[in-house]
Amino acid sequence: MSPKVVSKKGAGLALALALLAGTTAAPANADTDSPQAGPPPIDLTSQQEASIRAEFQRFGVDPSDQDALIHGLETGEEWDSSTDVAPASVSNQVIDGIDYTISRYEDGSFLAAGLEVPQTANPNARAIQSCATSGTSAGVAYRTKCLIIVTNGATSAQFRASISWWASGTSIYDVGAGFVNSDVGVVSAGNFSSSTAPGTTKWTQFNWTTTIDGWYQATRYVRLTLSTGGPSTSSNY
Repeated sequence: MSPKVVSKKGAGLALALALLAGTTAAPANADTDSPQAGPPPIDLTSQQEASIRAEFQRFGVDPSDQDALIHGLETGEEWDSSTDVAPASVSNQVIDGIDYTISRYEDGSFLAAGLEVPQTANPNARAIQSCATSGTSAGVAYRTKCLIIVTNGATSAQFRASISWWASGTSIYDVGAGFVNSDVGVVSAGNFSSSTAPGTTKWTQFNWTTTIDGWYQATRYVRLTLSTGGPSTSSNY
């Protein structure tokens, strides 16, 4: 199925890209989570800045750090979260029904990698609020149609997938609904790719290209990795 691109013109440069299905060969950078080179200086609109600050607020970024990070974005200065710098702290927090692993950096930037987790509506209910279904059967743990999401405040990307894992194997299937919301550049060319190497650890990722000022281009992705110990998420932005 062909990708569908949705433009959020009210956000200036911000674009959303939706992809319902599709798998391609892995891009050249698929075997590393290292971010690519930082973007050039960016002129943020007031709406874009407000959107980034709202996401900063949601993840507890100090107001003074927010000012410095916004200034860095507008002058082409890379955030620590977009480099190979080690985080100052790593913690887990459930926000809006998503279990995030939040890496925080010395400059105030962050990277929140999340996976939707099943939760019952109340102690007497069996309905699942988030993932469509989940459980364990005959030693196989499974979750269906769960949301995978990673955000750094300026860019958020997500997709849905079903997963199962057991002592000697893993499976990722029903992958789709790729979506990017970015206040940095123009988003295009979305597709999915998956690992092909043998072994029990597998990954699937949603890829796209970010273009800034018509010349700078970077391939980005958000990835789901599944091992016999369970799922994790990561990105290269």
